[in-house]
Amino acid sequence: MEKNKLTFEQALGRLQEITEQLENGNLPLEESMKLFEEGTKLAQLCDKQLDDAKQQITKLCDLPQEDA
Repeated sequence: MEKNKLTFEQALGRLQEITEQLENGNLPLEESMKLFEEGTKLAQLCDKQLDDAKQQITKLCDLPQEDA
């Protein structure tokens, strides 16, 4: 699946898998570097999605309130 099409939850789950693999320390250097690069991209994707959600929430909170 293309990284830009991942949901926040999917990206975070994959990032957790990568973290566990890297922490295990049983991978060759080249594989570790590939996983680190993928993890960095996933972290940036998650950060962007969280920032977008924060902006949406801010916009919604700034809407004028209707009288009930």
